[in-house]
Amino acid sequence: MTVLPVGAAAPVAPPGAVSPSRASFGELLRVRLPAAPEVRPAGVRLLEKVEQARARLDAALAEARRGRSFTAGELLSLQGDAYRAGQTLELASRLVEQGAQSVRQAVNTQV
Repeated sequence: MTVLPVGAAAPVAPPGAVSPSRASFGELLRVRLPAAPEVRPAGVRLLEKVEQARARLDAALAEARRGRSFTAGELLSLQGDAYRAGQTLELASRLVEQGAQSVRQAVNTQV
């Protein structure tokens, strides 16, 4: 008669660990719930993107000063990055200006 292999043994719990059958509901929730993701306002994300684009352009300019020559594709990519960063910065400044104008109008409104 052939004896079939048995599956892997059940893992041994580390010392001091609470078995799931004896754990309280709160302990089970703490163990299984992932941490909440960090929430940042859209304005912060927008400014982070502008800062990242500025850092990439600064790095490219530093490489050019050291004598590196760029291919046509790399130069087009840098031009696109610079244009996109400029447009994003212009949009952010318009949003700030409109927000300030709205606050000014609300303050000057007579009730």
